[in-house]
Amino acid sequence: AMTLLLLSLWLGLAWAQQNQSLVPVQPGFHPEQVEGPWHTVKLGATDPSVIEEGGSYLCSMSGIKLLEDGDLNITYFHRKDGKCVQEFYIGKKTNMPGRYTFEYEGKNFLTFVAVGDGFLIMDLENRREAGALIVVELHGRCQPHPTRDSGRSAYRKHTLRRGIQPDNIVELSAHSKPPRQVPLLTGTGTHWPG
Repeated sequence: AMTLLLLSLWLGLAWAQQNQSLVPVQPGFHPEQVEGPWHTVKLGATDPSVIEEGGSYLCSMSGIKLLEDGDLNITYFHRKDGKCVQEFYIGKKTNMPGRYTFEYEGKNFLTFVAVGDGFLIMDLENRREAGALIVVELHGRCQPHPTRDSGRSAYRKHTLRRGIQPDNIVELSAHSKPPRQVPLLTGTGTHWPG
């Protein structure tokens, strides 16, 4: 039993240490910065099966709400049996601003890596029997004209730092039904000769 205890202590320390270097947290983070509506732009994972069609992490975040106790209510849409289901999880705050924990298929550590003007990079690390799974998400604010780089270069840098290869990243705009394009298909839009 002693070795187990030491091992779990060591794992805890290892997480704390690798955490600081590999998962930087947004400097001066305060939760008000991330409140409000979001949409998911990119998902990357160390195990690509979780973000493929039907995967447990293939979902699109729709918003973050700050709760009175300082925890976060994070709402997202998840495809279940071909249907789009709205779900939410509660990110419990830790003593480090910008880091939260939540339960989803085991214990998850959530870090707000970068919060920019109109974008957000979230790092999720899931601890399960099979070993650590890392999912890195890029979210954008809902504006018709994305500003500048909108976090893509920071996202690329962080996914590489976490060992996620470019092949293991999905662009979510391809998965979601873009509401803005619907009027072009119906109604009497200008018809360009094909």
